[in-house]
Amino acid sequence: MTIRFAPATFACAAGLCAASLLASGAALAQQSQALKEIPADKAKLTGAMTVDYNSRSMRSTSGTDLYEISDLSVADLMILKGSVQRTPGKSLVYSVKFDVINPSNPSQVAREVAILRGDLQIDANGRYIPDAGRLRIDVVKGNQTSSPFGGSIQGRNVTRWWEVAEQLRRAQKEADKIYSRMVDGKVVSIQVKNPDPLRFERTQLAAGPFSFLPDVRVSGNLDYDYELGNWLTDANGVTFAYTVADKSFTDRVSGSIRFVEENGNFTDKAGKKKPYTGYYEYNLRWNEQAVNTDQSFFDANAAQAQSDAFFSSADQSKPGLYGRVFYNDSEDACKRVKGDNGRDKCVGPTRSEVTWDLKAEKLTYAQLANWVKLEMLILGPLTDE
Repeated sequence: MTIRFAPATFACAAGLCAASLLASGAALAQQSQALKEIPADKAKLTGAMTVDYNSRSMRSTSGTDLYEISDLSVADLMILKGSVQRTPGKSLVYSVKFDVINPSNPSQVAREVAILRGDLQIDANGRYIPDAGRLRIDVVKGNQTSSPFGGSIQGRNVTRWWEVAEQLRRAQKEADKIYSRMVDGKVVSIQVKNPDPLRFERTQLAAGPFSFLPDVRVSGNLDYDYELGNWLTDANGVTFAYTVADKSFTDRVSGSIRFVEENGNFTDKAGKKKPYTGYYEYNLRWNEQAVNTDQSFFDANAAQAQSDAFFSSADQSKPGLYGRVFYNDSEDACKRVKGDNGRDKCVGPTRSEVTWDLKAEKLTYAQLANWVKLEMLILGPLTDE
C-alpha cells in the first residue's frame, strides 16, 4: 500500500490513493510533515489580489468592498483563490477555496478540496468575532470535516483615512511606546507615538485543510504606527500555540511590516513587469531572541540611525518571512472630505492591485500556514492604509 498525506486524507479527496493512515502511523506522519522545514526553493508566498473599495467610490451604491484573491500560493502546500466581501465596520464574508498539493508528489493537485467560508462579524466596539458568523474551513471532498475560527480580535481604534490626522494630533499628547530588537548583537530601539493595536484575544485559527495542520491559538498585539504606516510587534510578539502529534509548540513572531510609499516597477512570478505605488516590506522573525525590557532605551539624538537599523532586512538568514507585498493604488471617482488645509481630498484608494512576493526562511509548513490563516483574518486592517 502506498501511503500519502491528506487534507483529511488527500487520497480520498483527490482520488490519488486508496486508504487512510493507521492511527500510529498518522501521528508520526503528521508530526513529520507539519514540522518539516520547507525546502528553500519552495519556500515562497506569492500571488495576487485586487481590491475594489466600493465604500469609497462615488460610482458605487453598494458600500461593500470586494477582495478577489487569485492563486495565492503557499509554498508547495496549497493555493488560495476566491473572494471576501467587506462591509466596513460590520462584517467580512468569506468564500476562499483551497487547492491542495500532494506533499509526496507535487505534480498532483486536488482542486477546490476545502473552503474558507462564513462571516467575520464586527461588533460596536470594533471587535472581530469569527464564531458569531460561523467562520470556518470546510473540507468538502473526501473525508469531509469542518473546523471553526474562534476567539476575537480587537480592531484598531481608527479605520477611516480621514480620521488619521485627528489620531496623530491626539498621539502628540498621549503615551509613546518603545520597540526594540537585536541587530548584530546590539539592542536597537525606535519610539512610536500612541500606536493603535490589533489585539489577538485567544484568537483561534481553524485546522486544515490538511489533517496535519492543527487548530492554533494566537495571542499578542500587532501595532499600527499612523505616522509612518508601519506594523510592529511589541516585546511579547505574536504567539502561535498548537499541538502536533500530542506535542505542544509555541512560536513567537516578532518584527515589522514597514510601509514604503514610492512609485516603481517589479517583476511578478510570471515574469511580467508591473507598476506599484508603494509596498509593505516584511521583516518578521520566528522565535528570535527576545529583548529584555530593561535593555530598551530610545536615544532621540540617534533616532534616524536607530530606525534604519531597526527596519533593516539585510540579514535574512534567521527563520522568518521576508520580502515585499506590492500595491498599485488608484483613486478614480473617490469620495472626498475636507483636509486640514480646507481642501477636498480622497478618503483613500478606490482600487488596489496587490501582489505578494515573500520568502519563508527556515520555516516549517505549519508555521507558514499559520501566518497565512492569520493574514486572511486581518485582510481588512492590513489593506486599509
